[in-house]
Amino acid sequence: MFKLTISDDTYSTALSARAEDIIFKYVKDLEQAGSGEAFKNVLYGVRVMVEGRNRFLNDLAEVIAHEDTDSKFTVRVHRPDLTDQVVQTLKDADYPRSKREAGTNDVTVIISHKTEQQLEDMANDVKRMEKSALGAAAGLKLDTLQRIKAAIDKEYIEPKDAFHARNQIEQTSNEINEFIKVLSLKKRYKFLNDDLDLSDPEEKRLFGDIHKPRYRSYFK
Repeated sequence: MFKLTISDDTYSTALSARAEDIIFKYVKDLEQAGSGEAFKNVLYGVRVMVEGRNRFLNDLAEVIAHEDTDSKFTVRVHRPDLTDQVVQTLKDADYPRSKREAGTNDVTVIISHKTEQQLEDMANDVKRMEKSALGAAAGLKLDTLQRIKAAIDKEYIEPKDAFHARNQIEQTSNEINEFIKVLSLKKRYKFLNDDLDLSDPEEKRLFGDIHKPRYRSYFK
């Protein structure tokens, strides 16, 4: 995935292999973003006023995603006396197709279309995933550089070879970070289209890369 053009030493090779694991997990997470399972977190974030306190739905109910569709959910309210209030709160929070199932504490919620705010929330979730992946990549780089330093101190590696290895690690780390950021842009663009904020100069520069062959197979 990441070519070693400066040095193919064991440290650079190991970093590249471990980076692929980070990217693999990151892609899996991004693929889930916007799915029914992921959208549960958006519903959990709905706030319900209970006895004078502003509570998250997460504190009051379990949200169950239906396996056969990304647009239907069951909200199972823990307290029967709050069920009707939860229904009304969901309706007021842009979920008009919320209905209590007779004789139960279950509320069926059908998402006919996602609102701008819901799409924005999903894009923000992608941004959180990007930050997490970048953090993992930064940790990987630091760990590798520390191992090279230890090898120099113990004279396991020649200074010249260590110099090339560090340069390779720097180059590969930059490529990893760019790869993570471009995939984030592509996924957020899928949600927001022309409403995607490109005020950040780096994101504006990288945005054109989402159409390159390297990224074409992701999130079709």
